[in-house]
Amino acid sequence: HRLPSLAECPAIVPRCMWGARPYRGTPKPLTLPLGSVYIHHTFSPSDPCRTFAACARAMRAMQRFHQDTRGWDDIGYSFVVGSDGYLYQGRGWHWVGAHTKGYNSKGYGVGYVGDFSATLPDPDAIALVRDELLPCAVRTGRLHHNYTLRGHRQMGHTDCPGNSLFHEIETWHGFK
Repeated sequence: HRLPSLAECPAIVPRCMWGARPYRGTPKPLTLPLGSVYIHHTFSPSDPCRTFAACARAMRAMQRFHQDTRGWDDIGYSFVVGSDGYLYQGRGWHWVGAHTKGYNSKGYGVGYVGDFSATLPDPDAIALVRDELLPCAVRTGRLHHNYTLRGHRQMGHTDCPGNSLFHEIETWHGFK
């Protein structure tokens, strides 16, 4: 039984594998380590993606929406969590995202694919972030060991990340 602080870093599907378009303009670097993590759900797509093909499609659709409709430089999230067992690279560890207005340079935005108002993500999708991604981020110096974890709704006018997921993250380390 290994301590969570020794958790392996989970595999993150790189942009080239999900078919990302190029970033528009010049990305702004984050100053690491960051002090916060903001949890989101995508809402649309509202169904969790359960295969690599479906998750890659969802990533391309979100990137298209964020770039073409919202006029952002790239997909807004730092990382996206599929229900296929994988994390997907959005802006990644080093670049300022567009996920939590007013706080994009202060924390990572992690989005779960799906609408989690009434249902929870799969237990392994929850564990992937709580038990693997976050301890890895601390251990590798990307996140302060005393980071704060918040739901998007705590930072702005939104129901995100949905009632079910919000009540789940209230039990996670660092939630304030």
